[in-house]
Amino acid sequence: MNTEVEIIKAIAEHLGLTSEDLDRHALLQEELNLGPIELNDLLSDLSQKFDVSFDAVEIEDLKTIDDLIVLIEDNLLE
Repeated sequence: MNTEVEIIKAIAEHLGLTSEDLDRHALLQEELNLGPIELNDLLSDLSQKFDVSFDAVEIEDLKTIDDLIVLIEDNLLE
């Protein structure tokens, strides 16, 4: 299983959805109704699962599921 699929699966599990329910271009706030607290919970969960950390500047630019996938993949490369 590639990293992208694992990330999508982890996001879906956290949100109580299936991987097929997630659109990579879905907006985190507007379409998935993730407020600051819910987004923080999701990022915390993902940082533990993938053993990565995010800084505040990176998080500010997150708009879509795809942004989140790219952020995690970039952090895994470091």
